[in-house]
Amino acid sequence: MRLTAAALRNQGHQVWYPQFPNPDTPNPADWQDLLRQEADMMDEVEGGEKIVIAHSLGTINWIYGALTDLFNKPFDRALLVAIPDPVMTSETSGIEGEPMDFANSALPPAITKWSNTVTAVASDKDRWQPNGIGFYQSLGLETVEVKGAGHFSLDDGWGKWSGLESWVETANPQALLER
Repeated sequence: MRLTAAALRNQGHQVWYPQFPNPDTPNPADWQDLLRQEADMMDEVEGGEKIVIAHSLGTINWIYGALTDLFNKPFDRALLVAIPDPVMTSETSGIEGEPMDFANSALPPAITKWSNTVTAVASDKDRWQPNGIGFYQSLGLETVEVKGAGHFSLDDGWGKWSGLESWVETANPQALLER
């Protein structure tokens, strides 16, 4: 994602790419605080779209922010990449907090309250989704499945992602299938 963020900056987009503290042992309060600060800074910019692209634990961080009304203004678009299975995150040492309950009926309206459109991207071969992406359905998200993409990480061969750049430009979810 970092390489794609740099490419988008080089195309003239204003891109925030926050580095959340302690990614191996995330603290939900710290992550929520940074997310709120970043969203507030984005609200200060006039013109253009306010877009969030979250990956892995960042997706849960954004969803939790939506659930708790963390934001002051909605996003125009949200892209949630490789949402991890909450059972996996709850069983992984170093990840604090209770697992996200994706069956919570308050989640879908909270998500749509804080972003005009929301798209999820998933893979059929993601180690953080051992039971597949069925839990995405409870969130009511439009989902694009990329075959063999793993967890969309550098280790899985994902560096600069031209489809993501195209999605930013066009808002077409099918563009995300491009590598």
